[in-house]
Amino acid sequence: MGRPTRMRRIAAVTVVATLALGVGAAQAGGGKVSASNYNFKPKALTVQKGSKVTWNWVNGRHTVTFKKGNFDKKLSKRNPSVSRTFKKAGTFRYICRFHTALGMKGKIVVQ
Repeated sequence: MGRPTRMRRIAAVTVVATLALGVGAAQAGGGKVSASNYNFKPKALTVQKGSKVTWNWVNGRHTVTFKKGNFDKKLSKRNPSVSRTFKKAGTFRYICRFHTALGMKGKIVVQ
């Protein structure tokens, strides 16, 4: 069999890291996203259908605005969190209206 090639070693490390971090696995019951420093963290979140996702304000002035649908909520010190329940499967992309030029965007993948 011999020594594994460099590409096989990289692929093996990637698979182990992915499994260890739970990347790609849908979170049961929902998830949380923080809004700070012109970023949503995490930028992509995978949840199960029927889950509630909550966005939490950390600093600055932000919005959670979905490109499709009627959801445009402000996050600020006065309104530190907003939530949305995802009843349908699909990929839902959103932005911060105040910081779109800075690339403040994210997506929720519902399985």
